[in-house]
Amino acid sequence: MNRNVQRLAPLALFLAAVFGCSTPPDEQPLTRVAFGSCAFQWTEQPILRAVAATGPDIYLSLGDAIYADYDGEQTFDVTPESLRAEWRKLADHPDWQHLVGHIPVIDGTWDNHDYGHHGAGAEFPLKEASKEIFLDFFGEAEDSERRRREGIYDAAIHGPAGRRVQVILLDTRTFKSPPVLAERPTGARGSLGKFAPNDDPDANLLGEAQWTWLAEQLRLPAELRLIASSGQVVADEKGMDEWGNYPRERRRLFELIAETGATGVVILSGNAHFAEISATDEGPYRIFDITSSGLTHVNAIYAQAPNPYRVAGPFADLNFGLVEIDWTAKPCTRITLKAITDDGSQGFTHCVSLDSLK
Repeated sequence: MNRNVQRLAPLALFLAAVFGCSTPPDEQPLTRVAFGSCAFQWTEQPILRAVAATGPDIYLSLGDAIYADYDGEQTFDVTPESLRAEWRKLADHPDWQHLVGHIPVIDGTWDNHDYGHHGAGAEFPLKEASKEIFLDFFGEAEDSERRRREGIYDAAIHGPAGRRVQVILLDTRTFKSPPVLAERPTGARGSLGKFAPNDDPDANLLGEAQWTWLAEQLRLPAELRLIASSGQVVADEKGMDEWGNYPRERRRLFELIAETGATGVVILSGNAHFAEISATDEGPYRIFDITSSGLTHVNAIYAQAPNPYRVAGPFADLNFGLVEIDWTAKPCTRITLKAITDDGSQGFTHCVSLDSLK
């Protein structure tokens, strides 16, 4: 996971200079991780100033940081030149510049619109060009492993032993098989989406190389693991872009968490155009999925879609997600999951004991 030195606080810049690298040593544990998704790059984004005001250690963009294939009225095909131009609009945006000037670490993954096409997956002809542009925007080092492998998935562990937070960024577009369209406009399961479950044994969401890498990551020691996905993992009945459209891949994730003995997993997701928290007992312990969307626009109709896993929300105002980690809480570390509005108020909050995530 990249940390662009130009975005680091003065102390981090000093440490980077002393140690001769762009990634200063992680001596302090993370206490706040913010994330968000779905933003029109041509509009004002005051919510990014609200993100900065919470003082997170890290901000994660979970997809659709730009709408490269949509101008607010119609969709269109992108080119490498148009992709780069739309990312430049965000880079030059005063609210984005305020964000990167106040948060030490910024990184992310993509969803369909910043990948380059609203329905694109593994077949997208510009995926390599889009990857280069995406990683350039986030300041990825030219010699990084992330640039050498297919896709943009990545991970890093922050903090000292006993207070380690592993951040895993999944790529749900590069290897994605075509979805199955629902037989009726409202969705095959009565939801608001247009997709039905694709139960083909050969259907991919992550792809084998990413699955192998993910297994390796989950075996690394960490107390808390934040798995970031552009689409919802636990909620599976909306028929939108979500893991429920690939039920075999969804089950495989929960089975892999059990197989690797990975404790402390919390899922962060976006895309839905509203916020909620879902939880399931399908894994080795209760797994929570906090969804935050969107930064510039929401859809109250989407929030009405069924979700039997919901434990908080739905919240259909502008929002970003915040994970607060209280390492000193007694009798054990407390994880607080929040949806925060553009004026800094809370849409919802939900507390989880770290000891329960094992």
